Amino acid sequence: MPLPVPDWHAMGAGLPADADDAQLHSYYDTAAAHWLDVLADALPADYRQTGTTDFLLLSAQSARQAALVLRSCAQALRAIKESLGPLACDSGFGRHIVLVFASRDDYEAYLSQYQAAGEDAPMSSGVFINAGYGHFASWHDGLDALEAVVVHELTHALLSHLPMPDWLHEGFAVNVERTLLPRLADPRLALYRPDEMAARHADWWTEATIQAFWSGAAFHCAGEGVELAYELAREITVLAARQDEPAFRAFAAAADREDAGSAAAIGTLGYPLEHLVQAVLGAGDWAPKPELWTTTRPT
Repeated sequence: MPLPVPDWHAMGAGLPADADDAQLHSYYDTAAAHWLDVLADALPADYRQTGTTDFLLLSAQSARQAALVLRSCAQALRAIKESLGPLACDSGFGRHIVLVFASRDDYEAYLSQYQAAGEDAPMSSGVFINAGYGHFASWHDGLDALEAVVVHELTHALLSHLPMPDWLHEGFAVNVERTLLPRLADPRLALYRPDEMAARHADWWTEATIQAFWSGAAFHCAGEGVELAYELAREITVLAARQDEPAFRAFAAAADREDAGSAAAIGTLGYPLEHLVQAVLGAGDWAPKPELWTTTRPT
């Protein structure tokens, strides 16, 4: 049975043209709260919503667990805004929505409504859905696991106003995770040694597969490629930021998904994007070629 997803475009069309920001915030916040009530009724477990000044949470957790999640969200919001600086935008109408599903089945049933027919989506612990009213969802209810999901997906939310390509979105999100939650960067927890990861990269990336990285398709497909796409995004984002932080910030503000950020790289970083990939993968034909992309998808 389909789960309720509002038609946000239709809802927005009915607003008066002279509505001010306070009215818009109240309208969308009320609509979001009503949606979560309807969604709670449609889900099999005992879901309920709770909220704070900045967040609405729908989960089947106890009151204490829900309060801890909301506190973690508030702490993450402050820390991410400080980390991203002027790149972060927390404007918009209505509170941030967090969906914590009681099971992976509930989570996947919900996400399936945002997927194309027959699409084989990658396994995930959380996702930011930038459709209509942007929100993020997870099926982890343990606070340690959920904390990383909150940081990652809230980073996406705060960058969603920018037209940046998927690889840069994910590079930011993974590196903000590692900055704010240092345990995630502990090399003792890594599944592969640096030389093993380098070998995996060398086996996977070709003139053809790199185009799926630049277009964003690699982040939305099941299989080994999605893991390697996240790792490559993390590595080249770190490289670009390390070389010249102010230039990298200017690049992030200007990078456009339509060309993977190629034009912005020349104008702000002073070199083509393929130089970053060459630093990780070695020599090769790594340049973005948008004319070869069949689809582009937002993060």
